[in-house]
Amino acid sequence: MTRQRGFAEDEALLKIMQVFWTKGYEATSVSDLCEATGLGRGSLYAAFGSKQEVYERSLRRYVDVTNRRLRDQLSRQVPIRQVVRDLLMERVEDSLSAQDRPGCLLVGAIVERAAHDPTAARIAHDAMSATQAAFASALHAARAAGEIPGGADVASISAFFTTMVQGLRVMSISVPDRGLLTSIIDTALEALPE
Repeated sequence: MTRQRGFAEDEALLKIMQVFWTKGYEATSVSDLCEATGLGRGSLYAAFGSKQEVYERSLRRYVDVTNRRLRDQLSRQVPIRQVVRDLLMERVEDSLSAQDRPGCLLVGAIVERAAHDPTAARIAHDAMSATQAAFASALHAARAAGEIPGGADVASISAFFTTMVQGLRVMSISVPDRGLLTSIIDTALEALPE
């Protein structure tokens, strides 16, 4: 019979994810993770492995939750322009409403880790591919419904909006101006052909 852990592993992982999200990988210590979860070092290591392993798990969890939310948003049964605008505006509102404005854990991973951490780079690549695929699926449906022309370059438009999602996260941190960010979104929507 295996021994049950005396804590909720999923809840602890969410707390760990928040620490990495707020502080970044390098600035987060194992002590920070222990403090956030209430676990001792031994329990933390037994449950999640090394700092690198728990970072990878929390990054994957973040990507899974974020991409599931994105797919749900893009599958709404409203015109594609409204779907994309709502999605982008929600990213801006999320960023602007966060007190410490941590931005996006994935963007942080790309900037801080991807160049020298192959696992973080792979997670980031897979996340971007999933985002692009979700946009492509929504755009194909919009094309089939006659909302965008049959000759629309779905791959390029999907790549563009994938870039917009991440770029808006960065801009929301560096230039937290709702009016400017809304203007950027409205300009970006011009990439959707009539």
